[in-house]
Amino acid sequence: MLIFARTASDRKRPAAVARRLRRALLVAGLLALAAGGRASAEDDCPDALITADVKSRLMARHPVAALRINVETDQCVVTLKGCVETAQQRKEAVKSARKVTKVRAVKDQMTLCPKDKD
Repeated sequence: MLIFARTASDRKRPAAVARRLRRALLVAGLLALAAGGRASAEDDCPDALITADVKSRLMARHPVAALRINVETDQCVVTLKGCVETAQQRKEAVKSARKVTKVRAVKDQMTLCPKDKD
C-alpha cells in the first residue's frame, strides 16, 4: 500500500498524507490486535494499538526520523529505540509517545546519531 505522496497535490499537502498514514497504522494495529496482539481484560492494555498510534504520531511529525525509531509496547510501557539526529527529535519522540492514551511510561533507549557531514 502506497501512503506517501501519491499525486502532485499530495506533495503540497503533507498533513493529509500524515492523516492517511495514521489511519493506516491504526488499522494495522487493530488487525494485529485481532490476530493475537496483547490486550487483557485485567489491565485493558492494547499494546498493538499503542504501538501503532505512537508510530503514526512520529511519522506525522518527522517522517524520515520516524523510520529510524523502533517502537515496542509491553504492558502499556512504550520503549523507543533507534537513532535520532538531534536532542530535539529525541525529546519530541518521547513527548509524542507520552500523549498516547493508556501509555503508562516511556523508556527512551534512543541514541543520537548526527547526520554525516559529507
